[in-house]
Amino acid sequence: MYTQLMKHYIKIWTILFIFSATPIIVSNLLQSLQIEDQSNVLIAKKASPILNSTKIEKQLPSTNLDRYKKAKKLLYLTFDDGPNSHTIEILKALKSKNVQATFFLLKANIDKHPEILKQIIAAGNSVGCHGVSHRIDIFYSNVNTAITEMKTCQRAIYDVTRVNTQLIRVPFGSYPHLTHEIKDGLNNAGFIYWDWNIDSEDWTVEDEHKVFGNIIKQLQLIEARGKTPTILLHDKKVTAKMLPKLLDELLARDYEMKALSSGIKPVQFDRFQTPVQK
Repeated sequence: MYTQLMKHYIKIWTILFIFSATPIIVSNLLQSLQIEDQSNVLIAKKASPILNSTKIEKQLPSTNLDRYKKAKKLLYLTFDDGPNSHTIEILKALKSKNVQATFFLLKANIDKHPEILKQIIAAGNSVGCHGVSHRIDIFYSNVNTAITEMKTCQRAIYDVTRVNTQLIRVPFGSYPHLTHEIKDGLNNAGFIYWDWNIDSEDWTVEDEHKVFGNIIKQLQLIEARGKTPTILLHDKKVTAKMLPKLLDELLARDYEMKALSSGIKPVQFDRFQTPVQK
């Protein structure tokens, strides 16, 4: 009788203990599950960038549209007959747009304006020789005269800048005065001669709007042919005045203006066609 009564009391106390402890057990179990769940989320975030948008923005490239941007087109600006007082204004315009050009210089003007020649080089432009006399009857009289003029001009540039340029532009362009003999002589002397495929006609036109129009009209033809535009300009007042407008237009057309170098294939007139230049 006593034994059965004790068993009955033990059973009652066991049930009461279980019921009193259950909330604590359940609470601990839930807390454990929550901690485990949070750990899994952190692990998942580290493993998958999709759950971490902040890291995605830092890890992915800013955009893939750059590859579809229109590629820049090359264009060469060339200026003849300097340096002179107008060259300074031309250099200011070029610098303001962060573009470079090439200046084909005359010996007499180099001697008059050595400091301007230094400014041309310092601004990242290139230089070439345009000779000494700038006269058809003298320069093209024989092969020795042509070579001597270019070497004399080359030496004048070197004495001022220590730049030994190979680039030249023969007076009035190579057609029709440059004979095969003179051409071969200049080539053998190490010179690279450049003509042009766009004539601004600033050497004969004093209206800046007409000079600008001449260039744009020819530019459209050169673009249609898939050629690299090489523009003939001069160190003149009308050119310096027109140049800022021209640079804005060329940049708007996605042109990149660079200086010439000896590694670039030169533009030279086709001797069997009559060019439209002076």
